[in-house]
Amino acid sequence: MNRVFYKYRSDSKYTEDIFTTGKVYLSTAEGLNDPFECSLQDIGHTWIEEQILKLKKAAVSGFVYMAVKAKKSNGDFYGLSLEEIQKLLNMIKGHVNLDESYDLYAKFIMEKTGHYPSNPLNLFLHIDRQLNAVGIFSLSCKPDHPLMWAHYGNSHTGICIGFSNHGECKLSNEKHFLPIIYSDELPLTDKNGFNTEMTFAVDENFKLYVSGYEVAFSDKTFQKAITTKHTCWSYEEEWRYVEPFGGLFEWPGDITEIIFGMLCPDERIKHYIELVEAHVPNEVALFKIRKIQGANKIEKVPYDIVVTKPKLKNKLHIQEEQQDKSLTEVEFMHMIERLVQQKKYGDALFQIDENLKTKQDTGALIHLKGVVYGYAGEHNKALQCFAKLIDEYPDIASGWYHVSCALVELGRHDEAVRALKKAFTLDPNDASIAFNLGVELLRTEDSNKNAIEYLRKADKLGHRRAYDAIQQIENPSD
Repeated sequence: MNRVFYKYRSDSKYTEDIFTTGKVYLSTAEGLNDPFECSLQDIGHTWIEEQILKLKKAAVSGFVYMAVKAKKSNGDFYGLSLEEIQKLLNMIKGHVNLDESYDLYAKFIMEKTGHYPSNPLNLFLHIDRQLNAVGIFSLSCKPDHPLMWAHYGNSHTGICIGFSNHGECKLSNEKHFLPIIYSDELPLTDKNGFNTEMTFAVDENFKLYVSGYEVAFSDKTFQKAITTKHTCWSYEEEWRYVEPFGGLFEWPGDITEIIFGMLCPDERIKHYIELVEAHVPNEVALFKIRKIQGANKIEKVPYDIVVTKPKLKNKLHIQEEQQDKSLTEVEFMHMIERLVQQKKYGDALFQIDENLKTKQDTGALIHLKGVVYGYAGEHNKALQCFAKLIDEYPDIASGWYHVSCALVELGRHDEAVRALKKAFTLDPNDASIAFNLGVELLRTEDSNKNAIEYLRKADKLGHRRAYDAIQQIENPSD
């Protein structure tokens, strides 16, 4: 069924950019207006341990299966001879303990590929991070709601953009376009666990390796987490266009309507009509909001000019214009971000290295390179990048913070605490630094006193998870 979904916007340059660039910006959870967005009820430790055992067993079983298959078919298995494959299989079978078998498998993969297989524990440690990274573009079924015009349409002075779900587009894709579930309860984790997927990446030498596990974007529990809001927001009748990451994406559907707010100035209406005719290749129906005479309501009515007269033949014209321009620094960052989102880490690292050959101010590029290595699971290389940064810029808190993140991934928690303390000294108002310091102190100190102190600071600074962490420490039986 063909429908139109509406985006309320204030009158601003960012609204104009939707038309001139052919893209919309997807916010992450931190940019939304409900602090309970993209949250799950706490996951029990026993349940997590059970799931980790399942993932480790699956990894070892898959490894053994591939080795046996290569041995029977005389195929290649990491360059080993048939005798060496059998010796490896005997070593794995000789371990009764699953953790020992997994460690042997992990060590072998590291020696042969230069990359450790992802630790299954990280799947659960990073669920919150994965949820918070989801890109969200909120739309409504209703183009004439007074509260939404007041809140999102800048007191009726803005516009409302109608996107159609006609044809093959993101708004017709059930994986990417989801209705909001209005509930006073956070979604529960399915008792059967998450649907997971193994992610692969290509390094800077263009070798394929397993970069990690993550919850599948189509997982039902995951989708409930990114589409559940408190019932007080139900008047919005919201739907969400979602992607695994935030950032700029092409229009999720054709723009087929523009509605001008009741108080939108005539000169701005004229300006937007010109923008739409210049950049939207199809006809767009034009409307205006007005009061209903004798009632305390508003309605959508056709504008004086009923429909636009497009000057473009198709969307490719916008893309060609964008390609003709050399990339600005911000655009380059967006390009690298998109490559990371697509798990094309080798391509991202290649582009960064090419820029490092010509750029004099390399701090931002080295930082970006470290971030890409981190996403790729190359935490030693990420640490090298961030260590170089703090040598050159020792008074920047973010450098120390990223050093700590790499150290945590490498299991070097005492060093991570020292880096976080330095970062906190430099920036005591960063909620993430305070929160991570509290978490690491829980791991490294016998007493919880100092950890709770930093977690309370993180809570005051607005960290989304700090309050729950404090409650778990102070009320472990609840």
